Amino acid sequence: MILFDYGGTLMYEPDFCPSAGNKALYPYISENPYNITEQDFSDYLLNLFDEIRRLRGELIEIHEHLLLRYVIEHFNMKLSIPLEQAERIMMKGISEAVETPHASYMLSELRKMGIRTGVISNLCWSGNALSYRLNNAFSEHKFDFIMTTSEYIFRKPDIHIFDLAIRKSGLLPENIWYCGNDIEVDVFGSHNAGMFPVFYDDRTVTSKIHEKNDIFSIDFPHLRLENWLELVDCLRGM
Repeated sequence: MILFDYGGTLMYEPDFCPSAGNKALYPYISENPYNITEQDFSDYLLNLFDEIRRLRGELIEIHEHLLLRYVIEHFNMKLSIPLEQAERIMMKGISEAVETPHASYMLSELRKMGIRTGVISNLCWSGNALSYRLNNAFSEHKFDFIMTTSEYIFRKPDIHIFDLAIRKSGLLPENIWYCGNDIEVDVFGSHNAGMFPVFYDDRTVTSKIHEKNDIFSIDFPHLRLENWLELVDCLRGM
């Protein structure tokens, strides 16, 4: 089985803008007794998320539904849509997201080889929201499971989130490869959980992670890829 990271690995978000997501939700506020403006609503959400991120640290995740529910009730607002729909609207507003080069082709080749797949993502969005995005982007592919850390507390590289994925797979960790674009989070994390790490290092995909990755060295067995075609070639040669 091969497990994948989401952001910067299977898909990336070149137009990422959190305030745009907050503003996309604003028209769905049906009651606004304090007449909170669109800008004030967005600013409050952004500032509160930054505060929560400082408090939670790097290894614990907070679900977006909890943040949004707090803000809506804080202002005594009401939404005209369920939280699940509000989440998808915000997620789309923040970024449409596009697949990384050759990702669809790579997944189709894995299907032909009979290799199972899954996703583990450090994400405040729900698993349903990420599944909706991935299933639309890769409509011909079926992931065994899609996990977001918001629903399981622990963020990568914490071993608990990897261990849960191993148990869901029904396999031994040494029979699982994990592909991700963050050395500290994905490569070290999956290695510590007993999986075989695959470092996806496609520099044609714009990301701040490249500069961070350059400070690390990897001194254990792993596979480094510059694009998904190399993964396909590697598997065919085995």
